[in-house]
Amino acid sequence: MAPNSGNLISPGDDEKPPPSRDGFLGGWTAQRLAQCFTGLCHASEPAPSYQPLPQTAAYEYGPSMASVPGPSMASISPQERALAVSTPLTPNRASVFACDDPAIMAQYSYPPLQPTRVVGMQPPTTREEMVYPGPPPVVGDGPYTALDSLTSPVVAAQYGAQGGFRDMTSLGDPYSYGFDSSGGPDGLSYDMYPGHRSVPARRGAFKDQELRAKTALTRKMGSCVRCKMQRIRCILDPENETGPCIPCRRVNFNTRIYRLECLRLKLTDCKLYKPGQVPGHEWTSRWKDSVLDDISVWASGEQITIRVTEGYTDMFVELQVREFVPQPGDKLERTWVDKNGVLQRRAIPPFAIVDLEDAKNSYSHYIKRGLENCCMRLLGPRDQLLHKTYFFAINRARDDHDPFMLPAERSLLRLTLELWMTARLTTKTLEIIGSERLGMPRDLIDDPTNDMHHKTPIPPVLGAQIDSFLIHQILVRLRRKTLEELQKMTQEKKAKTWLTTYLVTFILLHNLGLVTRHDAAYARKHGMRRHWAREDSVKEYEIGANTLLAYFHYCNKGIYPFSAECRDADLRSLAELGDDAIELVHYTRQYVMQQKAQWEDLWKGEGDWKDMGLKRYENEYYYVSQLFEQNWQPRNMP
Repeated sequence: MAPNSGNLISPGDDEKPPPSRDGFLGGWTAQRLAQCFTGLCHASEPAPSYQPLPQTAAYEYGPSMASVPGPSMASISPQERALAVSTPLTPNRASVFACDDPAIMAQYSYPPLQPTRVVGMQPPTTREEMVYPGPPPVVGDGPYTALDSLTSPVVAAQYGAQGGFRDMTSLGDPYSYGFDSSGGPDGLSYDMYPGHRSVPARRGAFKDQELRAKTALTRKMGSCVRCKMQRIRCILDPENETGPCIPCRRVNFNTRIYRLECLRLKLTDCKLYKPGQVPGHEWTSRWKDSVLDDISVWASGEQITIRVTEGYTDMFVELQVREFVPQPGDKLERTWVDKNGVLQRRAIPPFAIVDLEDAKNSYSHYIKRGLENCCMRLLGPRDQLLHKTYFFAINRARDDHDPFMLPAERSLLRLTLELWMTARLTTKTLEIIGSERLGMPRDLIDDPTNDMHHKTPIPPVLGAQIDSFLIHQILVRLRRKTLEELQKMTQEKKAKTWLTTYLVTFILLHNLGLVTRHDAAYARKHGMRRHWAREDSVKEYEIGANTLLAYFHYCNKGIYPFSAECRDADLRSLAELGDDAIELVHYTRQYVMQQKAQWEDLWKGEGDWKDMGLKRYENEYYYVSQLFEQNWQPRNMP
């Protein structure tokens, strides 16, 4: 039949259609296409049905091999594989994957897989990873694969893993793909925040050897306060390495703006308490390198309970002591030099602490309980600056509900106050009170000029034990934590924490003044022919005070809250101070104005302090007063 006869040739007819002039088959297909293009398609005509594909013979890959057991291998029968592949995936099925079919899962020991599993994969034997929504195909700056839908999961790669996935944990900020994270297809929700923060990038190896050498020298010499606070490279002057650094030399110091000198100081290097016994006046040579051990050889099996106090509080510490067998280096007497220059001696029985850990814990509790009473005894009248400042700090440290304080500020204040209290215990001679006095009379020391007049001193070795755990265990920990937190708070440069920074610096400077005064008093008590008992330590105290003052004055940058130019509105808005803090600032401002002339004489060694020499450094206000000095610059002790 001719093709243009208008009759259709069904695929079942025996007649074969002739080939067309274009090389394509004619017949039913060609006629059907022609009718569709000319608008003659018949909607009532049934379409031919799809025929199943012929089965493909399985390929042979060689002889069968013995299966190797492994975490990712599992045997699946051909019927199960055909069932898994042929199972249709409908959009609204509750079970998304074909492998959730109970008929299949019953043959395995694994629980039903979750929707985030890929079909046919075994559960991993390694740790689970976070699953994040995959990025859209527009992301082209990384080894991503274009995904068909936003619901396709991307597994964060493990450290050291090789492959085409980017480590999604390296994204430190929230990321979005243009849809609401609260809902997606099928009601799924997405966590748009990565679960882990990225590891900070480390600086690579130096490519410039000259820069490497300069950096090593700067680390050795230390960065100056200005460069450290501005977080810039402190470049040393090659012609004068100990002089001002190059960034500081570029600053114009000829203006009226206050500029701090180039000072290479570090807060965590401050020395805040005595290092130990004065060389030549040690109470024992038992413990070297600050390692404190229990005494092993005792003279008696009887343990005695004594009560010990330094006299700053109405409380005491109970200690379990025992008589020991002395060894060379143990001091068995108390000595001092009277007002006539005569060396006095008093024999003391050899007793020592039995359980050092228990004694340390007892003192740790006493330090917290006795702080307020100690301040009342040491800080003078209530209307003085020291008293008001300390008790303001104590109240802030104890108030857990102060809306103007951060937890870090409260923690720093508590550490500072505990450090101050512990240092006081190391600068005062301890005495025994109560009925048990280890066989010593009450009037053992009858010299009125001695601070232990009509008191019972503790045995020297026992005192060395207390000094050791107070200095080398309690104070070491408090100093490290206090200075680290102060340095962190200072470098954050937040106006809100200004008051806490001031209070901590105030207390630490006052502590250095008290430690310095104690050192001079100890030298006089023992008839030393020098002003300071520990001259090197006193120099370190001064460096520590200058360090604290340098960072405090640099952070203020010419804004002096205690000057008349500072308004209350600025204190409330910038420093976020409450009414009680504003009141303290007002009182301090007034007190500073009253003492200004006297403090200037103290700094310069003039007026009442003329010809006083090193005596003026024993004044407890010597370092504290410099907090209120405008245009402060460090001073060096002669």
